[in-house]
This record gives sequence, C-alpha cells and structure tokens, in this order.
Amino acid sequence: MKDKVKKPFNWKKELLSWGIIFVIALVAAFIITEFIIMKTKVISGSMIPELEIGDHVIGNRLAYMFSEPERGDVIIFEYPKSYKELYAIDPELTYCMNTELGDTEPKYHDESEVYVKRIIGLPGEKIEIRSGRIYINDFIVPLSEPYLDKKPLGNFGPYYVPDDCYFCLGDNRNKSSDAREWDNTVDDPSDPDYDPDRFRFVHKDKIYAKAWLKIIPGLHWINHCDYENS
Repeated sequence: MKDKVKKPFNWKKELLSWGIIFVIALVAAFIITEFIIMKTKVISGSMIPELEIGDHVIGNRLAYMFSEPERGDVIIFEYPKSYKELYAIDPELTYCMNTELGDTEPKYHDESEVYVKRIIGLPGEKIEIRSGRIYINDFIVPLSEPYLDKKPLGNFGPYYVPDDCYFCLGDNRNKSSDAREWDNTVDDPSDPDYDPDRFRFVHKDKIYAKAWLKIIPGLHWINHCDYENS
C-alpha cells in the first residue's frame, strides 16, 4: 500500500481564506453596529440609580422600527443642540465664537452628542411639574415614577409636546440637565419666528436606539417602566 502524498502547504491560499473571513467579519460588525445595536458610555449622573457615570450601555436600533416610543422608555438620542443641528442654523457657528477670549475660529458645541434619558411626555401632551411631581394633561393625579431614587424638587412648565417629539428627563431629577433646561439660546428673540422651545424636545428622528443592556461594569437589563400595561 502506497503512502499518501502530502500536498505542499499553500500559504497564498491560506492567507486568502483568512482574508476573506476577516472581511466578512468586518462587514458583519459594521452592519450590526450601524443598523442593529448601538454602544454608548454614560458620562453624567443624570440617570442614577439606573445608570452610573462610566456605565457602558447597549441599545437596540430596531426597537422603534415598527412601534412608537412609549412613556417610561430609556432612550439613546442625539442631544437637541448637537453641532449637527446648530451647524444647520449657522454654518459658520458664529455663536460658538468668543472674540473676547481670543477665539479666531468657530467652535463646536461642547456638550456630548449622545444623551441617555427617560421618556416622560408623549406627542401632543401637556406636561407640568409641580413640587417635583409630573402632571400630564391637567390630570389631578401625578405620574407614578418608581424608578426615582430621590424626591424631585421644583416647578416647571407647562410644556406642550409637539407632534413626533418627546419630553425627556433624567431619573436623577435634581441633578439632571434635561428638557427643563433645553431651550432656544441661539436664534434672535426679536425674530418673529423665534421659538423658545426649539430645542426642548427630542424628535423621533433623533432617537438612535432604545437602551437595552448595561454591560460594563456588571451586567443587567435596562429598567423601562411599562406604563401601558401597568
């Protein structure tokens, strides 16, 4: 019986096969991160206790493809005053220049592009905050918010949520920069079309994903408050 002849190692063919696998992996990773999931890092304490500073969060980009965002959802979205939106108003970003400080070139907005907050108000609703409690459409009973760790303070509003927009607040209500503060500080107040609530609300098109899972440090599902079935 003759011994089988061992074929010589073809390193070119081996490299090609590994190259194909590498390209397929890159394409798959691109599709997953661009169209299916989103990863972001929490840089503020506005969502304590649900999310702490430094937490890494995975979001589902497909969550609202066939359904509408709901009250109680924790979402990842583009900050209403991101440089993308401000640039559309003023391509030269002149409002970001301070010649008194020696600025010679316009500067982009210094806030994070991506925010994580909880949806409180839905399109068409009237939202009013009295003594820290949320009242919707003048309903006499305030909104139950089991996700809050500390009693909120302050009086705000009323706010009227436009179509396709959402009123979003942080769970750490007393130390959160959110829809209560987002107003129009860019346009000229003397302009007849001036809208003080221009940046207060999050448009559905600016919602990147529904927060899904905290992965670092620890691992736990994001707590969405299901008002629809409660």
